[in-house]
Amino acid sequence: MSIASHSSLVKPTLDTQFYIDFDWWKQHDANWRIFLYDMLCEKHHKVFENQDEDVIIDYIDPETAEVKRVDGLLHTLMKHCAQQPEFISNSTSLVATVFRVFLSNGNQPLSPREISERTGKSARMILRTFSGALVFNGIRPYSKK
Repeated sequence: MSIASHSSLVKPTLDTQFYIDFDWWKQHDANWRIFLYDMLCEKHHKVFENQDEDVIIDYIDPETAEVKRVDGLLHTLMKHCAQQPEFISNSTSLVATVFRVFLSNGNQPLSPREISERTGKSARMILRTFSGALVFNGIRPYSKK
């Protein structure tokens, strides 16, 4: 969690899309990898437990056949661990639940209304939580760059 200025002076609404801004998060939280590591499933927790450095892997995009170099831990978390049925639970906090929703959908931008539909959490509470001065886990309003 960090204090940040939003790039826009426009106040977010229930229809404003949010996403995990990984670049922002990496710059503002030195422990971001530890946080992601703790979310890995048991199988992959063991795979990454002795990795001191970032693990970069080659990923072949199934739609374009393009080979991309990606962060192995993040890729594994999003493509496998976040797809497990127990990954999103009603017993986690609002911030954790929303973060997990973005991981499970490949970090596609969603509005508070859409997040509410997926989680059962209040859209207004989601908006209040993620549109304030504090930025939780890099979740910020989405803007096309």
